[in-house]
Amino acid sequence: MATTKSFLILFFMILATTSSTCAKLEEMVTVLSIDGGGIKGIIPAIILEFLEGQLQEVDNNKDARLADYFDVIGGTSTGGLLTAMITTPNENNRPIAAAKDFVPFYFEHGPHIFNSSGGSISSPRYDGKYLLQVLQEKLGETRVHQALTEVAISSFDIKTNKPVIFTKSNLAKFPELDAKMYDICYSTAAAPIYFPPHYFITHTSNGDIYEFNLVDGAVATVGDPALLSLSVATRLAQEDPKFASIKSLDYKQMLLLSLGTGTNSEFDKTYTAEEAAKWGPLRWLLAIQQMTNAASSYMTDYYISTVFQAHHSQNNYLRVQENALTGTTTEMDDASEANMELLVQVGETLLKKPVSKDSPETYEEALKRFAKLLSDRKKLRANKASY
Repeated sequence: MATTKSFLILFFMILATTSSTCAKLEEMVTVLSIDGGGIKGIIPAIILEFLEGQLQEVDNNKDARLADYFDVIGGTSTGGLLTAMITTPNENNRPIAAAKDFVPFYFEHGPHIFNSSGGSISSPRYDGKYLLQVLQEKLGETRVHQALTEVAISSFDIKTNKPVIFTKSNLAKFPELDAKMYDICYSTAAAPIYFPPHYFITHTSNGDIYEFNLVDGAVATVGDPALLSLSVATRLAQEDPKFASIKSLDYKQMLLLSLGTGTNSEFDKTYTAEEAAKWGPLRWLLAIQQMTNAASSYMTDYYISTVFQAHHSQNNYLRVQENALTGTTTEMDDASEANMELLVQVGETLLKKPVSKDSPETYEEALKRFAKLLSDRKKLRANKASY
């Protein structure tokens, strides 16, 4: 229901602000969105490595980074971690990691994050201590305001019973959201059952203590944060002076790349009403999570595709998702080396697959097309700024 309401609000907002003026390339707002999914983050990591490599090739610049090309980068859970790695600056104000570093990060730290020393039936599966430690080491004391681009990282506060969205553009009104990136990343990854919730404090504009009690952003129905990222991008275009020429934003002026972590929706076990009528609460709990995750991802893609198509801008939106995971690759916490190698194969194979049944274009070809658009838009904007 929450996702449906979000779509309706976004849909009517876009319709109300649609401009009849033909969009120009330099006026485009570029958005990257990355789903949650634990160790399955290896799949979008493969896609991001390919895209960054294409950007480096197109611009003949081996130091080009994803953060140089996207205005808004949003993520949930493992997607939030990738968002932070893309946008957190080092001492030279460049991203702390290149995209080629993402997969090795999962291989090095995944087995320790998803260790076997977790709790019992009455406690989280993993204690989260190693996850928090590695996030502190990797991200340091960096806070939201220092991010290299606008970010949109989601979480859910179990004390206030409200979603919490960390963005740079909200800091003027809500300075308490200027949290440390490692606190945000642990929070968005703190999936119930898997990791303990995260408590930390910041301060309000008056210096008062502000408390957070956070869990995974997917609890706020944003396992696929593409709608959230679009909403942040729309507001950014309306409020940021550098986008003054496109306050009347329509989807011809937006480029969205949405990366999934894979589902097994094409191979999900199906049930009959007669069979499910015999289920109790525990049996439903075992089945409902997969159903909800697959449905949420599908519906978000359906909503966004509908709006882009309505504005004749379907080529401005690319959803990269594998819907045929099988076996251990469906598990978000199987960080065995064998399974991580399988996830790498899934990502590499996905690049060769067609984007849809109606199009011969592969994901690899579509990403090359996106890389050219991103490069052209960046160059044109730089030329415009030099005048």
